[in-house]
Amino acid sequence: MPGPVRKPTRRSTSLLFIALFLALATVIGLASHGVTLGNLALSGVQRVARTLGGAVSAATDSVAAYGHALLFSRGIYAENETLRSENQYLDARLRLVLSDHDELKRLQAQLAVQQQLPVKSVLAQVTGRAMGMSSMDVFIDHGTALGVADGAGVFVADSTGQVYVYGKVRGAFKSNATVIPLLDSRCVISGINRRTGEDVLVKGTNGEYCVLSYVSPLPQFQSGDIVVTSSSSGTFPPNIPIGRVDALTTGTATRLVLRPFAAVWATRYLLVTQGSK
Repeated sequence: MPGPVRKPTRRSTSLLFIALFLALATVIGLASHGVTLGNLALSGVQRVARTLGGAVSAATDSVAAYGHALLFSRGIYAENETLRSENQYLDARLRLVLSDHDELKRLQAQLAVQQQLPVKSVLAQVTGRAMGMSSMDVFIDHGTALGVADGAGVFVADSTGQVYVYGKVRGAFKSNATVIPLLDSRCVISGINRRTGEDVLVKGTNGEYCVLSYVSPLPQFQSGDIVVTSSSSGTFPPNIPIGRVDALTTGTATRLVLRPFAAVWATRYLLVTQGSK
């Protein structure tokens, strides 16, 4: 049978109250610590969330700024392309105006020279040139309808107004004609040495110079002499410069040739004789 029930003593009761107090304090401390940890965890999560939110916002702003910059740069590029096209157009127009101005000055100079020639002449424009190796034909826009005749003399004037022999007409039609320059082997012109007065025939070679056929048995020609048209020529008026005598050395042999004054390949306008005034 069970023993007798002991009554709690004052000491045991005190110990029991102390134990209960400690347990209650522990529970309260743990609860408080848990709240603190929870607050810390929540604060950390909030901080991380704020950081991530800031990063996402910054990235979004960067993407938006890049998009705006890209659109702006594309707009600037398109505007630059438009300005470049306009500048090219204006530059082409300016060159055309300047070219027309230069062309007008050349025409005025040619017309002034035409008035000073001792023979009647017509101003013709070069429209083309032969492409063959054995032909140096030059085509002009004036023909028999404007007084151009086969065999007529042809001149050219430089920028200073000086007139030089260019060649002869070889084939005249109603609205156009063919000119052979003095470098052409088919072109023969009577000339005279301005220094000595000796007669000479100037003949083309299809090259860069003309050969000289002397009339005198003992010619006194030398390098540097100027050959001009002769007064006995029925094609050209007298004393029109043809070219300068030059020494040409081939191997061990040296001979005298004539270098024409006329710019055969750079000429755009020619003066064609129409007979005596």
